Amino acid sequence: MPNEVEKSVLAFEEKHLVAIMMFLSINGSCRKIDVYQNVSSNPRIPDKLDRLEALGLITQKPSANSRSVQIELTKRGRAIADRLIELDQLIKAE
Repeated sequence: MPNEVEKSVLAFEEKHLVAIMMFLSINGSCRKIDVYQNVSSNPRIPDKLDRLEALGLITQKPSANSRSVQIELTKRGRAIADRLIELDQLIKAE
């Protein structure tokens, strides 16, 4: 069960969590391999996805017609990812 720090914005200090959330926000539902190819091929990506799922921000479901795993943002994950995109745009603004 996540503790209070793990359930706060501090959870995003772990490398790649923000990038995964932003990737899913921009691209929508995707396969786990898409995260490896577009965000990072870090061998700890499954742990990071599990962490996001434990926080209730994504779901991971086996694909019905293949051996791949489908990943998508939950409603709460979408709201947080949208804000991350907004922050990114604010930082990039001149």
